[in-house]
Amino acid sequence: MDEKNPVNGYNVHTLKDRREMLDAIGLSSIDDLFSQIPSEIRLHRPLNLPPAQSEWELDKRLHALAAQNATTRTHLSLLGGGAYEHYIPAVVPTLTARGEYLTAYTPYQPEMSQGILRVLHDFQIVMGRMLGLPAVNCSVYDGATALAEAAWMACSITNRRHVVVTEALWPEYSQVLNTYMRGRNVTVSVIPTDAMTGSMDLEKLAGSLKDTPAAAVLTQTPNGYGVLEPIEHISKMCHSCGTLSNVSCYPMMLGCLKAPGKQGADIVTCEGQSLGLALNGGGPYLGVMATHEDNIKFLPGRIVGECDDLKMEKALALVKESREQHVARDKATSHICSNQALLAMRILVYLSAVGEHGFQKISRLNASKAHYICERLCELPGVRRTHTGHFFNEFLLDLPCETAPLLVTLQKQGIFGGIDFSRLYPNSDRKLLLAVTETKSKTELDRITDVFRRAIAELGGVIRS
Repeated sequence: MDEKNPVNGYNVHTLKDRREMLDAIGLSSIDDLFSQIPSEIRLHRPLNLPPAQSEWELDKRLHALAAQNATTRTHLSLLGGGAYEHYIPAVVPTLTARGEYLTAYTPYQPEMSQGILRVLHDFQIVMGRMLGLPAVNCSVYDGATALAEAAWMACSITNRRHVVVTEALWPEYSQVLNTYMRGRNVTVSVIPTDAMTGSMDLEKLAGSLKDTPAAAVLTQTPNGYGVLEPIEHISKMCHSCGTLSNVSCYPMMLGCLKAPGKQGADIVTCEGQSLGLALNGGGPYLGVMATHEDNIKFLPGRIVGECDDLKMEKALALVKESREQHVARDKATSHICSNQALLAMRILVYLSAVGEHGFQKISRLNASKAHYICERLCELPGVRRTHTGHFFNEFLLDLPCETAPLLVTLQKQGIFGGIDFSRLYPNSDRKLLLAVTETKSKTELDRITDVFRRAIAELGGVIRS
């Protein structure tokens, strides 16, 4: 090996460079550097890379590989399941990619950075208005951890160690919730859904609340079947027996539906991905939590508020810091919550850019386009909605053919046809979950319907009685 040239052509450090760095840290070889990693999990061969190429050759090669991917830019997508394709105005990435924003993080010193504190303060105000409750943190990892944090928060408020949750919770949310509760000795009761409507069985809920005092009822709306839950009714049932009403919602629906906080919910959480965040292959995302002012001391994370500085002038500061980085570990509200400041900023810029009326219009487009294609698809032989409950922009269909081969056929025609429901919930054969957003035109929806018709016919779909 020529010591003047980088190793394999991809490593900028020559062998001489490596030797000097190893000498500086008192090691004889790179193997010594990684000696604490067990041998059985180490790769004992060079990486399987082609010969070194020039920069332009490598760039061309990587773009060619990337072009083989099927994405929402190459296919029409009806995928949902908790992450949704929405249009992001160009101003969102343009502003948030500025260096002073891109590298910003909530300061540990309470008043150091008024700029980022202003952004987070305004984020709290906007999200509070949207969710219908005044106290908002900034923030937690994602919608699933927000729901789980809210469940523990309810246990702390009520001093009860039992929560009730809908059967139709997204599976990923359920896994996170169970992990949180198991470690804290909190029992979880699951309430089934009504077979016809797809929403929570209120009779079973009433019986559960009567049998065992619960800290909270955890409701997700729309639920995992795409059905909207009767939040106001559930909240009244909760309050009649001293139980908190916790609601995890899809924020895009709040442009045309009443905020959960205005329907009696005590703690409202949501996944912020739909508000200006790209799909990003599953993350990073942003979890939001909102509650009444009386519950602020139980709210995890950090809150930015107004105060007077030493000159008695108005300033912003972290008025609540209950993470373990800020307070004694045993007094921390949560040990893994985080403020993802850049993502909170993207949400604020997105909502500011589209405005209140624009957001309402986008929300209505989601609903109207979803209902349009649902009606068209249900006109096909053997296709029908699984439930009768109201939905926003996601719905579950019964099919006259197997789901998996149908999705393969659709993808060959440039369409991600939705989610095979059996992958989310066992024993759900021949069911398809579809989501529609403002990004689809009527022409595209008509094309999707036509491709569905031909694909079902090719797979030998039969009309069900």
